[in-house]
Amino acid sequence: MARYFKPFWLVLLGFIFAIFSVQVHYCLFYKPIDVKETNSQLVSVSGVIEKQLGHDYFQVQLTQLEGNQIAWFRTIRANVSITSSHGSPPIGALFSASAKLKPYRSRRNFDNFNSELYAFTRHVQFKGKLSKLVVSKTTSLDSTRGYRQWLWQRVEHFKLSWLYYTLLSGDKSRIDYEDKQIMQRLGLSHMLAISGLHVGIVYGLFFYISKLLAFSLSFCFKASEQKRNINVLHTLNGLFFAGFYVFLSGFGVSAFRAFIMLSVLVAAYVYAWRVVNYRTLLFALCTVLLFDPFALLNPGLYFSFIAVYVIFAIANSSSNRLKSSHFLLRLLVLQLVLGVILAPVSSFYFYGVSLGSVFTNLIFIPLLTFLLLPALFLVLAFLYFNLNTHWYNFFDHTVNWVLEICTDTLANSGWLETIPFDWHFVVVFYLSLLLGVHFILWRWLAVIPILVAVGNSYLKPDIGWQIDIFDVGHGTSILVSQNGQTLLYDLGAKYFDSFSLFERVVQPYLQKYQLRLTHVILSHSDQDHIGGLKELLSYSGYAPLGKFHNSAPDSHCNIMSITMGKLTVESLWPLQVMNSDNNNSCVVRITDGKFSLLLAGDIEQEAERRLVELYDKKLRSDILLVPHHGSKTSSGQAFLQAVTPKVAIISRSFYSMWNLPHDSVVQRYKEQNTELFDTAYEGHIRIKISDSRMDIESARKMPRYWFL
Repeated sequence: MARYFKPFWLVLLGFIFAIFSVQVHYCLFYKPIDVKETNSQLVSVSGVIEKQLGHDYFQVQLTQLEGNQIAWFRTIRANVSITSSHGSPPIGALFSASAKLKPYRSRRNFDNFNSELYAFTRHVQFKGKLSKLVVSKTTSLDSTRGYRQWLWQRVEHFKLSWLYYTLLSGDKSRIDYEDKQIMQRLGLSHMLAISGLHVGIVYGLFFYISKLLAFSLSFCFKASEQKRNINVLHTLNGLFFAGFYVFLSGFGVSAFRAFIMLSVLVAAYVYAWRVVNYRTLLFALCTVLLFDPFALLNPGLYFSFIAVYVIFAIANSSSNRLKSSHFLLRLLVLQLVLGVILAPVSSFYFYGVSLGSVFTNLIFIPLLTFLLLPALFLVLAFLYFNLNTHWYNFFDHTVNWVLEICTDTLANSGWLETIPFDWHFVVVFYLSLLLGVHFILWRWLAVIPILVAVGNSYLKPDIGWQIDIFDVGHGTSILVSQNGQTLLYDLGAKYFDSFSLFERVVQPYLQKYQLRLTHVILSHSDQDHIGGLKELLSYSGYAPLGKFHNSAPDSHCNIMSITMGKLTVESLWPLQVMNSDNNNSCVVRITDGKFSLLLAGDIEQEAERRLVELYDKKLRSDILLVPHHGSKTSSGQAFLQAVTPKVAIISRSFYSMWNLPHDSVVQRYKEQNTELFDTAYEGHIRIKISDSRMDIESARKMPRYWFL
């Protein structure tokens, strides 16, 4: 019987070892460090200034915390504001300071960039403020940081300096947002992260350089007797320089992962295993996860291994139609197959697919392989020995010209946006693919996951209309949508005159779900409600402001009633101008005849009393946006009794300097038996309303990783 259970025990032991490995890595490298979390107490810290994130805002790596030395193998970072009379501290400077630190926490919205997960993978544990800053005259001896500063000073004069710097350092901080978007739409984002492509090119480059040198000295060797030993030497030379390239990149996650995988393939060759083999690929994946199981959080892992799987599958193909003589045809087929196979994972992570990636990769991968990287390594050598690099200007202009042509022709038309979908569909696609490819006699099994996924999507109830209360920190932005028509109530705040919550949260959501703004209502002129006005006008113009504001954003909203599909939208206030701008907030009631929503802006109890006098029971609504973010000046007893909400939603930030919501306000809602939801704890709140029910989802309550 033992032999029948042996495979089961091996699988069970594998699971146990995987869980053990994850726990060990978490405790050693990722587990949060406790720190005093008060507004009055300061903690002493020491560390290194790593990079500047914004005006007076920096990312630092901590080496001491509250007098305790941080273990050498741990990386603890913090995003901090620094105000110093001596100006901004230089990058790489050692410092000591007093700090107010809080555990890192950010906004959480559906189908939006998860900055908390990104911070976790980057070991950013805190945010806060530094004071009493003392900067040492000496700088950190970190070789990677010094190399990057040296490199940027020498390549910044080139047209594509950001690209060359990224390819030679692995640091993407010099890439503008617009350039990132262009590269993504061209299907060339993979060029910006040092990964298997780059490491493989460097390995191949130095492998053949080694062979060329050996060939020039071939009279010293007997090739027929020592050919394999010489090839092993060439292989190890290529591996060494690939490792040096990974070292220059600062051992980035994707670069280190690629180097591990390359090392496994080299070991397979040295020990005469079959290199192009699925078992070798699986062994490489296990080795990567053994070094860092949290690499599973990096999308690049899936792109890399799926791409290598496709390459192995095509290399193992016995098709007579694609013989080795048809190199270009094989390359074209490879690009087409890669584009199709990687489309689901691209759609899941980037909400779109680059249709032009087949053509751009056919141009840029050979360009990167045979021209760009070899020339850049030559430039690096010239720079190191202080030799003239003017000869590289020709390559710089050539690559820039090719990139401009591709941008003009493919950047906009070559990108197909897709609607967000659940990760289960990605798993179903690849599971069906594996079943169809590797189980020839049982290919019908591939249909089962597809049927389950399709059946699950059809079982979901039809949605009549939907309310999205975005997590925009301290501020408000609410989207009501019904059958393709939308109404946006407020825009959220804007920070540092550049970070607009409308642009970062609301606009991407509209684009991902391909929604068009029909109406926009601006409750009042506070910056936490209309901070993104400039970005709104740039995105959709004045048209959505036509009905309620006569296309004049600085005006009070018109008192009127309109229909939006099956919904009735009625603005109730302000009927008279009051002294307080908060009390002039536009109050809007939206209903489908059965369920209703009341949006109350920042009105205070004076305006609430007038509304009760004017409308009384007409204010009754199932859902209420808590006035003024839960301030004690609002949510009076008479107003709550008139509205009698079943659900009330507070829109605010987690770290609130105003200590909102006030305890007395929370108590009044409890006395009304109203269920309170808070974006500080729930994140983005989504309410789906059908004919007979109201379903509430929140971004922070959805299935998530256990360590966040």
